[in-house]
Amino acid sequence: MESEIKTELFGTRGFGWRVALSILVVFGWVIFLIIWLFFYAGDFDVFQNIAIFIASVLAGIGILAATWASWGIRFAKTHGFETPKECRPSWPNWASGVAFVGWLIFLIIWLFYYAGDFTGYQNLAIFLLSLLVLAGIAGGAWALWGTRWGEKKG
Repeated sequence: MESEIKTELFGTRGFGWRVALSILVVFGWVIFLIIWLFFYAGDFDVFQNIAIFIASVLAGIGILAATWASWGIRFAKTHGFETPKECRPSWPNWASGVAFVGWLIFLIIWLFYYAGDFTGYQNLAIFLLSLLVLAGIAGGAWALWGTRWGEKKG
């Protein structure tokens, strides 16, 4: 069965152009970084450059996720890999995802506009505090879901 899936994987509709686009995104990102570091990075401080790096990684991940998500869902459904509905936690996934994206946006804005006014230790403290807030939001959503799911099963 596994070899059949591998054979079908490469022959599925839309697989080829997604692979090509993925390769282009990776090489485009590396070219962007080289151009950025060579021509523009000197005009910004280290925290702003970190923010730009993170934003460029997010842009690449966003393009790749948008490219592959529909294909992956369609492939999983046609090959019986669908998760049972009672095992799919929808709102904790969304809460965690929104919290993570919000944290990344906060981090980019902080690094680009405010981090230069603080010492490295103060920026580390703000980074750690922001991670605690992220963990509290995401962990709280999953803990709430876990208690409710446990009540449904027990």
